[in-house]
This record gives sequence, structure tokens and C-alpha cells, in this order.
Amino acid sequence: MRTHRTRVLLVTAAAAACLALAGCNPQAADDGTGPASATPGVTPPAAPPATTAAAPAPAGSTPAPPKAGKPSAAVPDFVGQVLQAAQDGAQAAGFFLLSSHDALGKNRNQVLDRNWKVCTQTPAAGTKTGIDTKIDFGTVKIEESCP
Repeated sequence: MRTHRTRVLLVTAAAAACLALAGCNPQAADDGTGPASATPGVTPPAAPPATTAAAPAPAGSTPAPPKAGKPSAAVPDFVGQVLQAAQDGAQAAGFFLLSSHDALGKNRNQVLDRNWKVCTQTPAAGTKTGIDTKIDFGTVKIEESCP
């Protein structure tokens, strides 16, 4: 019995030592963003410019047309789709700023996107807008009716 306990203790200690040593490897943890990556003679890359999310348009309003030079696309129709499929479709169309809310006003979070369906969307389907526009989905649980 004593040998089994000693063996378990040694294996646990060896695993902890391996993890500690792996965590000390500066190359594995260096993502180039901190001062640890400063190498003489090498200029770190410039930080990407900060982006700001467009404020969501009030319900019933049309978003501003896209500015010249910015990528734009027509918003697809997601109403009736499962929330997960709608989010996947929006991303495939180039829209990555997505949000959703409980269309019944119960303030429930959409944790499992496959359990929710889209009742409304803002901006409306067919609207040509910049791909940096936030798309908001009004959702209900799959078994519920849209308001």
C-alpha cells in the first residue's frame, strides 16, 4: 500500500514540475504584445487602429448609407431561422458585430443559440449598409411564437 501511495505522489510531483517548466518557456508565452518581446534591433509591429462599433439604430429607422471606401453589403433575411444559423449566415455575409435580445421582453439570455429562433432583425433585410454595422436579432425560444 505504501508503494502505491509513493508512486502516485511521484507521478503527481513530476506532472506539476513539467507544467511549471512549460510555463517558464519565454517563447511559448511571448505573443509579441508585451515588453518581454523587445529585441535589440527589431521594431515591434504597430498596434492595429482601434475600431469603434456603430451605435445600434433605433427601431424602425434606416441605418446611414455606408461611407465611401468602406466595405458594404446588403443585409440578408434571417427572420424565421434558428439563431445559430442566423449568426453563421451574418458572419458569412461579412457582418461580425452581432447581438440578440429576448423579443418577449423577459430579459432572458440566449445562452444556447440553437434553442432560439429569430423573429425580428435590425437593420431590416435588404438594407445596404457597412459591414461594420451591428445586426440585432429579436429572438424567442424555438417552441414559442413570435410576438
